[in-house]
Amino acid sequence: MMTRTPARQTSAPATSQRSGRNRSTTMPQASDPATRRAVDLLVGADGVHSRVRELVFGPEERHLRPLGHHVAACILTDAELSARVGPRYRMLTVPGLMAGAYALPEDRLALLFLRREPDPALPADPVAALRRHYGELGWILPETLPRLPADLYYDQVTQVETGSWSRGRAVLLGDSCQAVSLFAGHGASMAVAAAWVLADELAAGDLPAALARYEERMRPTIAEVQAFGRRFVEWMAPSSRRRIAARDWLLRLAALPGVNRLFLNSLSPGDPGLITSRTGHLASRGQRHPA
Repeated sequence: MMTRTPARQTSAPATSQRSGRNRSTTMPQASDPATRRAVDLLVGADGVHSRVRELVFGPEERHLRPLGHHVAACILTDAELSARVGPRYRMLTVPGLMAGAYALPEDRLALLFLRREPDPALPADPVAALRRHYGELGWILPETLPRLPADLYYDQVTQVETGSWSRGRAVLLGDSCQAVSLFAGHGASMAVAAAWVLADELAAGDLPAALARYEERMRPTIAEVQAFGRRFVEWMAPSSRRRIAARDWLLRLAALPGVNRLFLNSLSPGDPGLITSRTGHLASRGQRHPA
């Protein structure tokens, strides 16, 4: 059985080295940026651009699967615009471009921009790029584009696919190994489910076997949700006016009583039944739980 040791959270480590049974990891600390600590298990849950993944599995280019779009998001404070847009998500779509907005509490307004762009390289000035691409459109954009903050979120839309989720005493979790993209949604729930499954397997002891079972249980569902996300691209970011019209017609149809649940179910990946204990998982495969 593995002994209980304190769990520590830190920003991305600077280096990662194997040392006997443990893995020594240089972790930046507030008091000493070069503190070195030997840990039983290093969990990299540091997002799509994971530093842990880079250290353990190599450059991120090996693991990213760009989906041909750039995304930007920010929050503005404007009582009049917030009231005008309202809390329901609204969007303006033309071929290759989508701008969306919805009101938040305290007179805030959330903005989302999605642009078809096959080149994954990010622009040197994201705000200028947004103003250039969206500047000729109407709606609330003439009022919001001049006020975009310089530090807004801007990135490529991508999924993450790695050959393995663990190596030695390091394991990846969440978007660092299983990013499904905004086209699929479910990213946060998949990460929480993965953390639950990982903890469930670790509780049984035998670290190498636990990490292998964690990946075995999660990977098929992640692959299904990622495939759904790739299919959903043309619904969320239509490439032609005909596709935009078809999507808008279906959205109006979905608002009818009795149709909305059927519509949403057709646009969602199936229920994977992930939150099942290790005992239940083994039983579903016809295996016995070890005594």
